[in-house]
Amino acid sequence: MPTQVMDAGLIAAAQKVEHYEIASYGTVRTYAQLMGQVKIAQMLQQTLNEEGQTDKKLTQIAESINVEAMAGQTASAR
Repeated sequence: MPTQVMDAGLIAAAQKVEHYEIASYGTVRTYAQLMGQVKIAQMLQQTLNEEGQTDKKLTQIAESINVEAMAGQTASAR
């Protein structure tokens, strides 16, 4: 199996984790807001923003790795 294909799988797994984290932080941030915990909600929002940035970076990496993986797969199929 080409390295690019394995890399694509690892990146996909990392993105799943990021999406889980984004959902979790968003939920807890909302709870903090509803409870009037403004400072905690702000800290959670900052973490949520960081997780979103990480997800965007992973998406950029995935887009290039997926192209490489597809190229490697079609080349090995010949």
